[in-house]
Amino acid sequence: MKTARRLPGVPLTLIALALASLSTAARAERELTELSLDQLLDLPVVSASRFEQKASETPAAVTVVSHDDIRQYGWRTLAEVLRSLRGFYVHNDRGYDYVGTRGFARPQDYNTRVLLLVDGHRVNDAVYDMAYVGTDGLIDLDIVDRIEVIRGPGSSVYGGNALFGVINLITRSGAQVGGTEIGAGVSSHQSAEGRATLGTRFDNGADLLASVSGLNSTGPNLYFPEFDAPATNDGHTSHTDYTRQGRFFARLSQDTLSLTAAASRRAKGVPTGAYGADFNDRGHAYIDAQAYVDLAYARRLSAASELSGRAFVADYSFSLPARYGSPVRNYDDAHGSWYGAEIKLVSALDARNKLVAGFEHQRNRMQNQRNYDASPYTLYLNDRRHGERSGLFVQDEFQWTSELRLTVGGRYDLVTGQSGQFSPRLGAVYRLSDQTVWRAQYGSSFRAPNVYESYYSLPGVQSASSNLRPETIKTWEAGLEHYLDSRTRLLASAYVYRLNKLIDQVTETTSGLLQYTNIGRTSARGVELEAERLWAGGTRLRGSLDVQHADSSTSAALTNSPRLVGKLNLSAPLPWAGLRLGTEGQWLSARRSDTGRVPAYGIANLTLLRPMAGDRWEWSASIFNLLDNRYHDPAAFDPGIPARDRFQQDGRSFRAKAVYRF
Repeated sequence: MKTARRLPGVPLTLIALALASLSTAARAERELTELSLDQLLDLPVVSASRFEQKASETPAAVTVVSHDDIRQYGWRTLAEVLRSLRGFYVHNDRGYDYVGTRGFARPQDYNTRVLLLVDGHRVNDAVYDMAYVGTDGLIDLDIVDRIEVIRGPGSSVYGGNALFGVINLITRSGAQVGGTEIGAGVSSHQSAEGRATLGTRFDNGADLLASVSGLNSTGPNLYFPEFDAPATNDGHTSHTDYTRQGRFFARLSQDTLSLTAAASRRAKGVPTGAYGADFNDRGHAYIDAQAYVDLAYARRLSAASELSGRAFVADYSFSLPARYGSPVRNYDDAHGSWYGAEIKLVSALDARNKLVAGFEHQRNRMQNQRNYDASPYTLYLNDRRHGERSGLFVQDEFQWTSELRLTVGGRYDLVTGQSGQFSPRLGAVYRLSDQTVWRAQYGSSFRAPNVYESYYSLPGVQSASSNLRPETIKTWEAGLEHYLDSRTRLLASAYVYRLNKLIDQVTETTSGLLQYTNIGRTSARGVELEAERLWAGGTRLRGSLDVQHADSSTSAALTNSPRLVGKLNLSAPLPWAGLRLGTEGQWLSARRSDTGRVPAYGIANLTLLRPMAGDRWEWSASIFNLLDNRYHDPAAFDPGIPARDRFQQDGRSFRAKAVYRF
């Protein structure tokens, strides 16, 4: 059995990447030409205020990840994208990827405090409110044109769940694809993937994008010391960490209308023996299926006004088959089905004011949870719910002077069983010069308890908590973005937030059962620093450092909350065969777990990309965890294995991928 490798306080991987980047940058410097500052500072974004505006005009901190970035670094999931961005970190329990940001990531949370959108359509499900960011994600990254990441509170325009940010995946148009793409890849652990995408624009102006993709992976062989006994195969398991996934996406648009359909299904083996399930059982799996149909409308009423709306239906189902010390298979199921509509008006009232206002409503017609043994049939839970959520919002952006832009807005939401929630937003953007922008923002966001937290009850395991109340967060932040020249960008931001009535899972003192409860207040403060350098030859270097501290109402530091998070990304052309190098380093300081501390770690990834050329082929080769470092993520408390507080993550792995376009 291998022993864990201890990492030095400053990760050698980041130092090595920095030295390599200096050498590459020196070669590129000899070919410098001026780059457009407007292109760097004024990228268009649509997610910050629900209408298109320049990134430099948004009061929130924004990051835009392009399709080229995704290809360059070999990212396979949204979780891998977020791992590379300042302010974010990700942990994994060998079932799902969970997003942490600004020092907050509860090990038992289901990504409920980040709102995930696809082309503006909300995709957090109606049972767990979960944003799916791993291999369970609804959208294949190969059909994504860009990802807009809006940090900070977003409930003032989006409603619930947008406590720490809004992430919008904007898909490619058919015209951007411009033909048919066939992609295939192989990777470690007997993994194979494939994709077929068709994109075209017809002579009548209609635009069509259609894509299907799939993944099949056996998964690695694993060792769990907590099961190191002859009765449980001495802690070894194989063929239980598998992934089987399929996705479909299609959109047809013309003039003012757009019709979208998307669906995905993933079966992910559970190798961990979680919550008392039999260890080394290949039938133990998380099975998630998502689907939606969205009809969107947008029409310009005048040169200064646009009216848009959408109607949608969506469905989500979950199943967890497992055995618990007997040959009887137990099933834990959930099914959510919902529909809704929204309408939005964007209008420039005059030369200085831009108004956005809208209303949205969602009817959750089915929010069911069930737990039962299959044979003989024994029912333990059969909770059937339905509900609604509605929101009315308005926001005005006022150009006070040529340098100062102010934002004032708010939203009022009603959720079934809860009191109304008002979420205000105040922001200011001061453009000191063409090179310098100051930002300040105050905002409040909320998250209503979902039906799983409120009503899931299983004898001997978990009790319901129907008296839960919404948690709310108040955030103050300020930032500075400065360009030393047209190729060098510096960014610094500071924030403070207070999260009240935090919904957290605890062990109930009298019964000993798990239960969700409003445990009190959580607060945090932090600083985010980032520097980026672009060269005319195509080299790009970006590094960031997050310094943060989050604690609870008892002044104890939060679990799974690193004090320091470092990132380094380098993308550079190589002098032969048209190749590009993409390499990244990530470092997290030590984190508290329920029973101890999970050590700091640093990893590096590397991708070689040969972009699409005249022969219509593109290929890439990636190595993840290049130095094969052993590292762990904190685990949620598991009453079946109370001593386990961490999960080991994957060592070095490989991936090769090819795409052909015709």
